Amino acid sequence: MIRMSEGEVLRVLRDCGLTETEAKVYLALIKGRGDAKEISERSKVPYSKIHTVLASLQEKSLITASSERPTIYSAKSVGEGLGEYKIQLQKGIEESFKRAELVLRAMQGEPEKSDIWIIKSGEEILSKAYQMLRMARKGVKLALPVLPEWLSDEILPVLMRLRAQQVEVNMLVTKDASKETIQRLSGLSTVRSRDKMFGGGLIVDDAEVMLFIGGSEGAMGTAIWASHPGLVQLASTYFDFLWAGSEAP
Repeated sequence: MIRMSEGEVLRVLRDCGLTETEAKVYLALIKGRGDAKEISERSKVPYSKIHTVLASLQEKSLITASSERPTIYSAKSVGEGLGEYKIQLQKGIEESFKRAELVLRAMQGEPEKSDIWIIKSGEEILSKAYQMLRMARKGVKLALPVLPEWLSDEILPVLMRLRAQQVEVNMLVTKDASKETIQRLSGLSTVRSRDKMFGGGLIVDDAEVMLFIGGSEGAMGTAIWASHPGLVQLASTYFDFLWAGSEAP
């Protein structure tokens, strides 16, 4: 059995990509579940920061949150949580290297390679969408013709982190979305609604786009992801057109 001091365990977690505060909160949750106040006291992380840290750990798939009030946070099993987080890191690294290659090729004068992918699995569409959101640094434009409750629950931790990083998020939904859902999203992003949308999409930093095509209510259909500047500009311009003609809920 490996025995390590708490300081050594925190160092190992930081080596895995967690910040100092994330490591402290995650370790506190490994030792036992609790609400935000309890976790703040056990981890010695200020309560003013605890919700942002908990949202970040949720986004990394390391912990879960109950739907009760107050919200109770729990660490996933170590194998499940670290396994999912590892996959996220690997995908993020791959995306970073792709972006670096595009930039460096352009600096060397090589022809630009713009990728276009067709994604047909609902799980892969969500995974790619969250990967794009994690890479956001400037702005996010998100149009959702269908907004099931489960999706709004999953996207909240992501929006909390983007707000903490001062990333501008504009979200377009239809008037079919519930008032409660719109209210929750409005606290973390700028939301507008319109009667109908034909398809939806996600644009990040005006550098990449994913278009949502088809799919039944509450389900994902097919998506097209692209980093081609022309397609990204076209999608961004169309979003701005819809945004200008939409209303604040």
